[in-house]
Formats: sequence, structure tokens, C-alpha cells
Amino acid sequence: MKKFLLAIIFLMSFSSASCSAEKNIDPTAAKDLSVSVEKFCWKYFALRKYDENIFYSPYGIHAVLSILANGASGETRKDILDALEVASVESLNDGHKNFSALLEKNYRGENFLAEANLLCVDKNYGGNLDENFKRVVNGDYNSEVRTADFSGNAAGEREKIRRWVADKTKNFINDYNSLASASTSIDILNVISFQGKWKIPFTPSQTLRKEFTNSDGSKGIAAMMSNVFKDTIKYRADEKFKAIELPYSGGAVMDLILPADDDALNVCELWNAQTFEYRADFLNGLKNSYPFDGEVVARILNIGFAHENLSYQDFKKMGLQRLFTDDAEFFNIIKGTSLKLSNATQFCKVDINEQGTKAAAVTEVTMVETTAAPNSKPPRRVYFITDRPYIIVIRDVESGVTLFAGAINNI
Repeated sequence: MKKFLLAIIFLMSFSSASCSAEKNIDPTAAKDLSVSVEKFCWKYFALRKYDENIFYSPYGIHAVLSILANGASGETRKDILDALEVASVESLNDGHKNFSALLEKNYRGENFLAEANLLCVDKNYGGNLDENFKRVVNGDYNSEVRTADFSGNAAGEREKIRRWVADKTKNFINDYNSLASASTSIDILNVISFQGKWKIPFTPSQTLRKEFTNSDGSKGIAAMMSNVFKDTIKYRADEKFKAIELPYSGGAVMDLILPADDDALNVCELWNAQTFEYRADFLNGLKNSYPFDGEVVARILNIGFAHENLSYQDFKKMGLQRLFTDDAEFFNIIKGTSLKLSNATQFCKVDINEQGTKAAAVTEVTMVETTAAPNSKPPRRVYFITDRPYIIVIRDVESGVTLFAGAINNI
């Protein structure tokens, strides 16, 4: 009986600890992150070419930029925060940390959503990696940090990265070709990987080859999955767009959006022309609605493809061109070394079929040492010696009101 009571006490304490751990998740921080990622999503969407298939991970790019923000200072950090529309790196770090905790809590088993980060430092710089930067990358972004031999064996390091990506995507992306080269000082990678089974799967026998009209008006034949959803999925329509929400059996959904005008072929242009507030309200309305009271007949493309995006031009259009120049202020990554971005890419792959969806994205940025003269780099130490005339200001901290001001010119 005593052993039984001890077992009960142990289970109760374990349950209490689990609940306590879950309470450590800050929903406000996660919500703030979701707003930032959504804004960035449509900002990046506006840069895409609308005459081709588009697929990208705004979260993946957001995560890499957030890591970079921690290593930046001055105007470079401000540029990144402005692009992500957030006030501070602390809010970014809190958001990503809480989001990672939510992933661990909500996605398990065959339906999964997983994230991984990797920071590779060339062996010539590894001993000088900034401890605060490393702490944040390790702690808030769960990033693996490893020393690499880019300068001596870039091909070998690219192969290690390929295997890392294959492992983190469960071999869904198994042929990734890293940007790393012999001149790379720092390589930062993010992988976001998703697999979800439809809550209401499509029946393969109902998949038929149907005509599909392309954005330029040309036509082709494609495999089209079909289903009739009765009181089971969400639907929303207004005078501009109509949309459905297809749930996975885990904690995710897929939203599909069409123009309300059945003849319109330019959905990207039409969607991009809307304000962020409209798009957010429309999708929130879909999310918060009840399942449609009736039948929704849905035909969805059975499709899979890979897509590569993200470039210097994308960064430039978002006001981040400084990151690639000698004016970049990445002083908080490697002590005593000024860095800049040398390259950036995102490789995505998606497979949508009758059973569900697989999707994965690899976002990578490489960094090199700037070519600026040593005396053009900001000093690592400063002095303030009042051995000449100086000004005094006394102010109230909370209000910011200046209480006294003066100057000491003579003694």
C-alpha cells in the first residue's frame, strides 16, 4: 500500500510539473510573433513573381533575420527590426522561444511541425564567438552551434549540412546544396518541417484529371482531388474573396483563397492589392467562423513541387541592403570582427495529396568578414574623461523631464 501511495504521489508531482512547464509558455509573446510573421508574410509575398508557382516559409526567413538581429547593432539592427515590424530583439527572442515551446507541446506523432536552427562558425573564428550571442542562439532559438572548416574543406562542410537538412526534414529534402564556400565565416540555417494528415481525407478514386486555367489564360490538365464536406469545414466569402479551411488531424489547418469573381485569374495581384488589415480580418473571420452549415464541394490540386527563393534583391526591396555591404554592423557575433551577409537563399518543397501534406523549407544565410579598413570599425572600448569642459543634465527618469542642465567650463 505504501508503494502504491508513493507511486500516486510521484505521478501527481510529475503531472504538476508538466502543467507548470506548460504554464511557462507566454501566449502573448507567441501572439505578437504571429502578427509579426503575418505582416512579413504578405510583405514578402508582394515581391514574388505572380506568373509562376510560389511557395515559401515566412517563418523561416523571419527566424534567420531574428537571429541576425541579435548579432547586429546600430542602423543595421534597426533595419531588421523595421523589416519585421517589431520594437526590440527581446520581443523577437521571447516570441520564438515561446513558439518553439508550443511546437513541442502541440505536435507529436505522425502529424508534426518541427523547427531546427544551426550556426556554423569557421574554425578561424570559433574561439571568438560572442558569448552573449551564443547564449541567445542556444537558449531562445534552440540552435546547434558547431565549428566548421569552411576555409579548408568547404565541400565536406556542405555535405555535412546536406545530411543535417535531410535528417531534420526526415529525408523530405535530401539533396540540399548549401551556400557555404571557402570564404564563409558564419553560416546560419533554419529548417521548418511539417507533415499533416487530413482530418477528413480525400478518396483517391475521386481524384480525376481536370482542366486547369493558368494565370496567362492558357489551359492544362491536372490531377484534381474531390470531396464534398457536409457541415465539417469552414467557409467564408465576401465581395472580393472566398476561402475554405481544411483541417489536419493535428493542430494545423490549410486555408485556400480564391477571388469572388469566378473568371478572375489574377488572385495574387488582387490579394496583394488589399491592405494588411483587410487580409488579417478576412483570415481571422475564416478562423473564427463555425463549420459551414451545408455542403462544400471542394476540388483541390494534387500537386508537389520544389521552389527556390530569397535573394539579395528581396532583402534590398525590404530595406535590408545594408546587410550585404561593408556598412553592415554585425559586431555582436564574433568578437573584434565585422561581418556582412554574402548570400541568402530559401529552398522549399511541398507535396499535397489525398492523405495530407508534407512541406519543408531550408533558409540559409552566409556571412563573411567585411573589407572595411580596421580603423573604420567601431571601437570595442570607449572612454569618458571629464578633463575638459562638459555638460550636466539632470532629468526625471520616468517622465523624461529635464530637471537641471548646465556646463562645467572652469574650475
